[in-house]
Amino acid sequence: MKLKACVSHIVLIQEIFLILLCIKVDNGHAWNWFLLFTPLWTTDLLLLIPAIYETVLIVRSRRSEERARDTPKAKSPVFVALYLALVICKIAAELLICLKKENKVPKLSTYFVFLPISLALLGLFIGTVFITYDTLNVKTT
Repeated sequence: MKLKACVSHIVLIQEIFLILLCIKVDNGHAWNWFLLFTPLWTTDLLLLIPAIYETVLIVRSRRSEERARDTPKAKSPVFVALYLALVICKIAAELLICLKKENKVPKLSTYFVFLPISLALLGLFIGTVFITYDTLNVKTT
């Protein structure tokens, strides 16, 4: 599937979530929060499949020297691991928000709920620093 079509599908799914969220908040429907977050988990699945595929490719190839030379920076194990960690943090944050809103865990702290989001932001910062350093550190021969 082309990137433009994939992005448009993801945006459509996100819009469905926002519409459902507005209906729940405005009209006070007694919908389950886990059911409400289903469109986001569909998006997470679409984001997780390429990350798992790239991880399997890296593990199977055992990062041989020729693959390391031919692999662009975007497919390096560091970036794949960072991408996978960010998607997992997003899923964890969504699950914790649902648990908090459904009151399934009564003493669940709000700080604990937003911990995965904080870790994801820290990971984005580290990834940005890594990309910037890698870009600016041009070896001269």
